[in-house]
Amino acid sequence: MITAVLIDDEHDAIDVLSQLLKTFVQKPVKVVGTAYGLDEGIKIINATKPDIVFLDIDMPNKSGMEIYNYFKNPEFKIIFVTAYKQFAIEAIKNSATDYLLKPVNFWDLNECLAKVGLLLDREQIQRELEDKINILCSAEMDGKNLVFETETGFVMENTKNIEYCYAEQSSCVLVSYLGKKITISKSLKDLQALLPNNQFYRTHKSYLVNIHYIRKFVRANESHLLLKSGMKIPVSVRNRVDITKEIKQMLTN
Repeated sequence: MITAVLIDDEHDAIDVLSQLLKTFVQKPVKVVGTAYGLDEGIKIINATKPDIVFLDIDMPNKSGMEIYNYFKNPEFKIIFVTAYKQFAIEAIKNSATDYLLKPVNFWDLNECLAKVGLLLDREQIQRELEDKINILCSAEMDGKNLVFETETGFVMENTKNIEYCYAEQSSCVLVSYLGKKITISKSLKDLQALLPNNQFYRTHKSYLVNIHYIRKFVRANESHLLLKSGMKIPVSVRNRVDITKEIKQMLTN
């Protein structure tokens, strides 16, 4: 069940929204706290760790927008609820999940909760994937000794030592977790055919990643994988749709 905190200086506004959430929404929501100002609301948020905060903007002591002074990257979803349309642009700039105008109606509220539900489900899938990858990363991963041709001869390397690879003109570069780089005389396509297909994933036309070094996938305008070393690897628009499912399949093979 989704949990929510309501923050509004108007008692009637909180009562109406509470009743809508209790009676008229398709997705169950449990109100775990209410507050009549931002300072009180911050304490309740820290105590209850809600999924959503429904927050008025125009309040006497502090604007609802000031919540970002307390939570730079909030883990909860922020839904601004206000009677003033002019706050919409500022809310969007602050990456609010949604924006509801008073008086709130159950159509808009249900549409908003459907959006939040999809986001929460997606994040849960991502956390499960991260947990599986972390378990694998804590264990000794399998590797394969391979010979890689270079301009001056060849090098032998075990694939478990390779964190990622990237294309560089007609060659490509292998990068280890410790930052060692090996330039080899193959295209990325040819290299992909050589590497174990249950260990390396093509995120982008220019990148291959060892899935055992993935820490997090971030879906955004410029989606990327965050690796153990801290390196960010771009994920193409085409790949970001299926990457979670495909990597999960690779982990089970």
